[in-house]
Amino acid sequence: RRMASASAASVRVHVYDLNTDLNDYGIYVGVGIFHTGCEVYGREYAFGYHDEDNETGVFDLEPRAAPAPAVFRETIEIGETKYSVEECARVIGRLKRAFPGPSYDLLKRNCNTFTEALVEALCPEGGKVPGYVNRLAHIGRFANDYAPCFVPASIRGAITTVPGKLTNGEVGDGEDAGDEDAGEDVQLLAPVDPRME
Repeated sequence: RRMASASAASVRVHVYDLNTDLNDYGIYVGVGIFHTGCEVYGREYAFGYHDEDNETGVFDLEPRAAPAPAVFRETIEIGETKYSVEECARVIGRLKRAFPGPSYDLLKRNCNTFTEALVEALCPEGGKVPGYVNRLAHIGRFANDYAPCFVPASIRGAITTVPGKLTNGEVGDGEDAGDEDAGEDVQLLAPVDPRME
């Protein structure tokens, strides 16, 4: 049952570059390698890979603060949700169960897929994530499904995980000297930059 909320809350999508050089050119033709998160009620929610079975890949952090290699690009104002804080928490809880960390797939189920699902759940009357955000993955998925000879077999090997530690909703570098169990490990996936090897 939907509870009436006193006021609407803004829903925003924060877009980050995972390869700034490529995205600066690709954006002109509507593609790029992006990470996204969805902000509602002052927290940003995103999805990343980890290999712990039965553990969500969804995490929250301060808005516009995704860990490196993500570089903030822009904020997209989606609209408003009529859901209360409690109702949003239930929606996010359902998505946390639906997005376990091991289910991450670069082409089929990535951070942008999660952001699209959250935006659709929070703004069912029409808020949409722009197509350019996940278009490259859609193209890659199509090529992989229908013309796999065009997608290098090494594409899954061309991804690196970026570890972090989520403590009280904050993402850090995982290098805290304190208790190892004090936070939840989170990881973003990003293409390997050959210049960095």
